[in-house]
Amino acid sequence: MAQVLKVSIARTADGNGLPLPTYSSQYHAGLNLQAAVPAALRLEPGDRAYVPAGIAVGIPDGYCGFIISQPVLAREKGLVVLDAPQIIHPADRGPLFILLQNMSSHLVVLHRGDVIAQLVVEPIVQVSWKDLSNGVNAGKAISEQEVIVDSLGDRNETKKGNSKMISSRRVYKNPRHRFSESDEKNE
Repeated sequence: MAQVLKVSIARTADGNGLPLPTYSSQYHAGLNLQAAVPAALRLEPGDRAYVPAGIAVGIPDGYCGFIISQPVLAREKGLVVLDAPQIIHPADRGPLFILLQNMSSHLVVLHRGDVIAQLVVEPIVQVSWKDLSNGVNAGKAISEQEVIVDSLGDRNETKKGNSKMISSRRVYKNPRHRFSESDEKNE
């Protein structure tokens, strides 16, 4: 059973007549946000628009909201939240607008009340850094989880050994692998 959190919500003028966001089922983590547009909104391929969700929310202290793409819309229509995850901080109290982009090669038409995105509310965990920059293990993997290590120089390759290139970074799948200059020379 999921934890229940009371969150303040108010319909904006755009949202009059629309239902409040709901979950698709008890097993979903995201609340469905709807388009609070006065008339049909046409998004040609590549077009983007700030679409009102018709609500303002008051996320309690210690939590934040993430507005993310609705998976079915992204997969089937190519409609995505462009700045996902769009973050709602506890201090944010204004109306929600969702930056959507049509990433498909066909026209997408949004109507009033269409589901356009999802809102997920999560606890905030703040980081306290343990700086190991000048220590003995500087630049080496420090956990058993997947580790991203900056690679040296520019690379265009997509795969090398047990790593794959992502934007001039290496993602090591083997947490015991340690990056060193000898790895560079062996490529």
